[in-house]
This record gives sequence, C-alpha cells and structure tokens, in this order.
Amino acid sequence: QQPARLAQVGAVCMDRYEWPNREGELALGDLTWEQANSHCASVGKRLCTSDEWGGACRGTEGRSYSYGDRFDRSRCNTPLEGSGPGSREPPIAAAGSHPGCCSPEGVCDLDGNLSEWVSDPWAEFVEPFNANPDSAASPERWRQVRGGTMWSDTFYGQDCTSRHGHDKNYWRNADDGFRCCADPI
Repeated sequence: QQPARLAQVGAVCMDRYEWPNREGELALGDLTWEQANSHCASVGKRLCTSDEWGGACRGTEGRSYSYGDRFDRSRCNTPLEGSGPGSREPPIAAAGSHPGCCSPEGVCDLDGNLSEWVSDPWAEFVEPFNANPDSAASPERWRQVRGGTMWSDTFYGQDCTSRHGHDKNYWRNADDGFRCCADPI
C-alpha cells in the first residue's frame, strides 16, 4: 500500500463495471496488461490511470473503501480466506451482483472481485512477485494492478490505496482484470 496523497485528476469517463462493462456478465480475468490495454483500445477507450482509479474509489471525501470507511467483507465479492488462488477456482462474480459494493458515484466492484490493471508503471518498489525479491521492478516492463480482490487476506490489502504490480508482457492471473476509461468529449 502507498500513503494517500493529493492528486489532480481531470474529468474522466470510467466504466461502471469491470470489463466487459455489462451488468450481469462475469468480469474477464486471466489476461496480461497488453491484452487488457488492447481490449480498451478496441472500443476507443484506454486503461485508467492509477490516479483516476484511486479517485473513483476514494471519491472527493477520501473514503477508505469505495463504499465507505469501514471494511465489510459482506458488501463485495471477498469470500475466500487466504492470500491467493492456489489451486482453487476463483469465484468471479457477475457485474453488479453486489449492489453494496458500488461507490456513491455509481462505480462498482472497485473493492473485491478482481484486481484491476491500470496504465501506470510499477517502479521504485520492491516487487514480491519478482524472481529477485531484493530488486526493484523495471518500469518499462511492470505495470500497476489496483484494488483488492476476492481473497479476503491479501498482502496488498482491500482498500482504495491497495496496489501491486506484474510484468505487463507475460503475467496473467485468474483474479486480475480491468476496466476502461475515456476522456470526456
């Protein structure tokens, strides 16, 4: 996690749900950053920046979670104990199936369900998934993944400041997805 900071974010249009951004459909996970980026481009959008994602989660009042300041595991898709998938099939929820997991602004599933790729590089941090855990991740290859996930006890947390990184070219995980953003017209 990274301490909260003030960031200036201009107007942005953000998908209400994780890709494919359709209520009632399962969010798409298990894809690389490159694949997520291509999906957004295919519909004339882009991956959200980390600041846009954080702003949508925290709102103007600086919430800890998209729905408020206290963690409530019953509000979002966070049913599994443990820190990662292991050999379990990830229980990806349909978009909008947890109505209590929406921000007051109407963006859903920023906490729980899938972590989400964003456009920003992952740099200046030691990366726990890196083969050499003492080395910083390369900003040319590594990208940020924001938010919590369906696992209730992840080392990177469940709140609006939660983030981790993966190699954009080859890392794909069953519980990593994305949503798209666009600049207003």
